[in-house]
Amino acid sequence: MSTSPYHEAGKLMNLILTQKKSIKTVAFSKSKLTCSKSAYATVCNAIQRKPLLDSILNHDGGKLRKAIELDQARNQGLIYVLLFELLFGPYGNIRGGGKLKRIILKHEAALRATKEKVVQESSSINGTNSIGESTNNILPPKFPRYVRVNTLKSPMEEIVKEFHHLFEKYNVTQRDIYLDAHVPDLIVLPPTCPLPWHELEMVQQGRVILQDKSSCFSALALVHGHQETSKSSQHQGDFIDACAAPGNKTSHLAALVYKSCFKDRPTIKNPNNTPQPCKIFALDRSSSRHSILKQRMMQLAPRVSDPHDKDAPQKDPKHNTTFPVELCTLHQDFLQVNPQDKLFRNVRAILLDPSCSGSGIVNAPDRMADAFQNEKNKTAIDDPRIQSLSNFQLVALKHAMSFPQVDRIVYSTCSVHVQENEDVVAMALKEINDTIFDKNLKWKLVPPRILSTWKRRGIHPHTTLTLEESNSMIRVNGLDGDETNGFFVSYFERVRMGNGGDKDDNVQSDNVNEYVPKGSSIGIKGIYHPGTFPTTTSTMKRDVLSSSTTKRSTTTSKTSTSKPTPSTSTTRNEPSSVKQHDKKPLPKKIAKKLEWKRKQMERKRQRLQTKLSSTTPITKK
Repeated sequence: MSTSPYHEAGKLMNLILTQKKSIKTVAFSKSKLTCSKSAYATVCNAIQRKPLLDSILNHDGGKLRKAIELDQARNQGLIYVLLFELLFGPYGNIRGGGKLKRIILKHEAALRATKEKVVQESSSINGTNSIGESTNNILPPKFPRYVRVNTLKSPMEEIVKEFHHLFEKYNVTQRDIYLDAHVPDLIVLPPTCPLPWHELEMVQQGRVILQDKSSCFSALALVHGHQETSKSSQHQGDFIDACAAPGNKTSHLAALVYKSCFKDRPTIKNPNNTPQPCKIFALDRSSSRHSILKQRMMQLAPRVSDPHDKDAPQKDPKHNTTFPVELCTLHQDFLQVNPQDKLFRNVRAILLDPSCSGSGIVNAPDRMADAFQNEKNKTAIDDPRIQSLSNFQLVALKHAMSFPQVDRIVYSTCSVHVQENEDVVAMALKEINDTIFDKNLKWKLVPPRILSTWKRRGIHPHTTLTLEESNSMIRVNGLDGDETNGFFVSYFERVRMGNGGDKDDNVQSDNVNEYVPKGSSIGIKGIYHPGTFPTTTSTMKRDVLSSSTTKRSTTTSKTSTSKPTPSTSTTRNEPSSVKQHDKKPLPKKIAKKLEWKRKQMERKRQRLQTKLSSTTPITKK
């Protein structure tokens, strides 16, 4: 066995390079680290610098790449680790010995000189180098910590109360908690929140889910993207999650359907007002991924089964009847599903989030390296893997559109490539609509109603998509200030053209506020996440989720409605549950500083008015 201090790190790096898997997938088994912490940290740093290492090796026709015989080496992972230690490591040298070390040190002077040239060339083009402000600080972007409350198991107020207890237990100093401005039941915490997330009881029990914000858009668009005024009309029927594993989107879909259609509805006193119970079919063709999906659903949802499960379902304690949303996990390839199968005869909506390149996921070291390489190449047209994925995605989307009874589809990816997003959408619309027997019944792109305030839209100009169609699609860019990983969402509806089906019926755009139950006590008395966490104390920077669950009397006390933040749009019927904290006296030092700023602004305004009044207007003769 090798005694090299880099043996374990090199082995881990080799697995990542050969298996094309993420570092977490390779390094963790059942949530436990399978290598030493030092080796894991070394590989994380080496992956972050890999784009720059490749640029150094490929410089001037790849002379250094040939000199160290990288392509012929059987242990390429170890070479990358040694190069990182020599050029970017904390000590600037390679510990231990060995043949690879001797080969690399033989070209040490050339490697260091080429490093300086590559950095200077990148700086002259972009103002900074191509990988950040500092060559020695290539780090993934720091997004807020997003925590989705699983409302199938716990209410918001219970989770908020637990968070405040955890803040006390772990001595957390920055205790800002926000609601997300776009996704209901999504809590936003600072990226530096030091809680041991995977060890928390609420996470292990499935009462909260550590889910990225952008990945919540798929289920949100499918459930709340409808353009009709009647909410209940859009949820009649069953759902299919075509590529469901590991199940976060499936559980989110179940929670949204339950909350929108069944929660807070009287099922016994007025049974005629209750929608029919529905099923969500969660499919995956991989046996291992299906096993993970089934275990995950048993953890997150009250009622999980398969079509042949004879076990009695659990009871919903609130309605005193069987839980109305049933999750059916199926080990089945979606492309092999017969659209005429009687099992799916009541399906009216499909969530399709197929395998993709994952190029939008940038908050992980290995994904960040791929993102920088994609930015350098600027295009994926010549990448055979991207083309293969795009072909598969097109087939899957066309298959979803072939279900005769389905009238709503969401197609989403965590990719930033046009080939996997807009191109797939455009080809599917053209090929399917041209072959539909009823020429008046067409699939159409529709902007998701609940995401109407999201700014970034589909890429335009496009070869076949109109500006209206491009603006109907949602894009997320984690490297351009969106505070979440890159994502793409398109929402389709089957409409009858020429009879008003191609119009929006003058429905006003909505936001997340409409879907917060009015009058419900969820322990929220604050503002939405403003988009970034403030770095200085101000009147906005305060806890916006109260740990208190005490109800205030609406007849004896008045509360002031919070003003919307820049990333939030207002609605006419603001829920009474979303209110700002009562004003508290500020510390003297802060109050003095704010007063000084106010006076400065007032003086500036007065100077501007004086300047304008002294200017003689020019009149035409």
